[in-house]
Amino acid sequence: MMNKFNTSILAALVAASSAAYAKQAEFAPHHCQATESNAQYYRNFPAALTEAQARHARIAEVKAARAKQGAAVETNDASPYVTGVAGTPTYIIPVVFHVYGTMQNGHLVNDAVIMDALSKTNADFKGQTADFADVDSEFAAVKDTLDIEFHLASLDPDGNPTTGIIYHPESSGAGNYSSSDVKRDHWDNYKYMNVYIQNDLYADGVTNNSGVAWYPDTAMSDEGLARVTYNGAYLGSNTDENFRSVLTHEFGHFLDLIHTFEGGCKRGANRRCSTTGDDICDTPQQNGWQMNPGDGGVLNCLGETINWQNFMAYSDQYANYTQDQVDRMVNGLSSAARNTLWSPANLAATGADN
Repeated sequence: MMNKFNTSILAALVAASSAAYAKQAEFAPHHCQATESNAQYYRNFPAALTEAQARHARIAEVKAARAKQGAAVETNDASPYVTGVAGTPTYIIPVVFHVYGTMQNGHLVNDAVIMDALSKTNADFKGQTADFADVDSEFAAVKDTLDIEFHLASLDPDGNPTTGIIYHPESSGAGNYSSSDVKRDHWDNYKYMNVYIQNDLYADGVTNNSGVAWYPDTAMSDEGLARVTYNGAYLGSNTDENFRSVLTHEFGHFLDLIHTFEGGCKRGANRRCSTTGDDICDTPQQNGWQMNPGDGGVLNCLGETINWQNFMAYSDQYANYTQDQVDRMVNGLSSAARNTLWSPANLAATGADN
């Protein structure tokens, strides 16, 4: 099996950190805090949880549409939504990057790095990386891709030309829900996917957290708080080929995906797989977040092989999404908090259709 991450995640993070940061924890079990952040958001705003539950109730319709379309469309190991080689993607999402400080853990964050990172993330979603063909055989029938592309906006909210990459003075805390930077600098969340690049995500002096993102929610979009926050030290060519896919992981959260290790492994939970753990039935339960071949094995508490290469895990070889995850993302894209982003009128207004 090919392994694009030849050393461990620990080694990658050590290499990515300068001596000035050597006293920090080199790898934490919650390096992506989407689980905690979204859970706290739902506790604080019960109406958001009600909205999420109503959204998830519609996933069955997406699955039914796939089944109906699949009966008439030969897809060659991809869903009817995806070909991976389509001339015109089914979904185009206008993106604006807000960059706070161009040196992050000794790595330069500039236009070239961001464009490289975004291009590689698009390839991940479309299954256009070498690792997609190297997914464990147990998941060959369920691995899947989404025909989506994230494009840098070329028109700003006033209709003026833009690169889609905005540089700000160094700052921190954009991973905190009510970040003042996010409130001040955001572009209309119904027109742009806002990505905030900072080194210290939570303004706590820790500079090796990778990222965080929130699931679709109209209240967050109304307030300009919908976003992905990400550490520039792990963007594209600033890190190794595997760890740069953590940006793909965060984009998955933005489209409504949960960590595959959510809830651990519990006997009996398989019978309720659509409402427990990651709410996905074709991603086997994981005992915990640290499950890779080099971590002692990939069998869960039921003796099943987990999809350890899944983009929503913490993986030594990020490679794939699954069919049920694609259904959930398609459903998330149709939500009121996301469906305006990819409308033809909005793509023209943001210049993302070029």
